Amino acid sequence: MITSLDELSPAARTVALRFLDTAVADTEAELRAQVVEGLTGELCERLSADANPESVEAAVLSLGPVVDEMADDAVGFLGRLGAGVKFEDLAGRIARTWWNPADERYFVPRAFGWGWDLNVGAVAVRLGLIEPDAEAVPFTATPDAAFKAAAAVPLALGAAVGLHYIVRGRSLPARLPSHWGLDGHPDRWVSKGSAAVADLAITSLAAGAAAWAATTEGEGPQRAGVLAGATMAGGLAASTALVRGLAKPRGWAAPLGVLAASTAVAGVLYGLARAGRDAEIARDLG
Repeated sequence: MITSLDELSPAARTVALRFLDTAVADTEAELRAQVVEGLTGELCERLSADANPESVEAAVLSLGPVVDEMADDAVGFLGRLGAGVKFEDLAGRIARTWWNPADERYFVPRAFGWGWDLNVGAVAVRLGLIEPDAEAVPFTATPDAAFKAAAAVPLALGAAVGLHYIVRGRSLPARLPSHWGLDGHPDRWVSKGSAAVADLAITSLAAGAAAWAATTEGEGPQRAGVLAGATMAGGLAASTALVRGLAKPRGWAAPLGVLAASTAVAGVLYGLARAGRDAEIARDLG
């Protein structure tokens, strides 16, 4: 692995730069820098300082489907890298991005927006919790009972936030934080009513989405993606509600809330994947 294309030999670097130029040729001007940065990072992960031009070409081919031209390689990869700005099959992309045990990379292009998401599936493989080929296609064999069980998480989060405002509503200050600085201290405030409405609205929508995923007859990856997104949204909203009510600002509170929500999502995806794995094994043995 290298940190910059400058570490390559002139010949190898020329191949890499030619690929980058071709890849962004049809990309909107305001997005080119971001695309180049993402592609460069992918190449650097796959190359060593002693890579020759042939090694660079092999790395380029690994970025996406290959037809005849390097531009076609870029189109295939850009389809994945830029998928985050599209809403089509968003739930399925979330599931495939956040849980892909067959991909050994821990960080992969985001399911929505620009940047990188954690591949929980790769982490689970690293920890020995599941095999990289546990399922032919993740979540396609997951039974309905598992989806219904997973929906309990965002439903419980919604109930917890509602209970929080019922029990503590009268004792909370008239104005509550709505934004926190890097030091953990609030720097924006809203009325208690506005805060409650926002937190309850998010957790209610998350709970509704989870209920839909638990009962629909849609495809497994889409249901898993909806449940993962609902769990993350509900977890963050629940954490926000709790942090708002702290008597004193705590710098660790917000990061801990994000970690808790992320852990809940990881647990949901792992549970669904294991249920699918067990169902596939039972089907094959039967």
